[in-house]
Amino acid sequence: MTLLKLSLKLLVLPTAVIVTVLQWFAIFLTSFVGAVLYMFSGVCFLAAVLGFLMNICTGPEAVKMLTTGFGVFVLPFAAGWLIGKIAALKVILWDLIKY
Repeated sequence: MTLLKLSLKLLVLPTAVIVTVLQWFAIFLTSFVGAVLYMFSGVCFLAAVLGFLMNICTGPEAVKMLTTGFGVFVLPFAAGWLIGKIAALKVILWDLIKY
């Protein structure tokens, strides 16, 4: 029985390491891309509000720009949710190895 547990742990170990590295890479990528996307969504918001106030664009065009800005703003939060799922998988794998 002990030999079976040890062999299972040895099989799970590389997967746990790969999932951990994937989580770190995803956190780095999400942080970097999130900063760029936040700036882009701010530009969309300012363009929509100022364009509408200066009568450069109509109301529906401004709403389209605001929707685009909001969609871009939400993307890093969706990626953070996925990173949370990866972290939960990592915890399960490391607990399987530890006990």
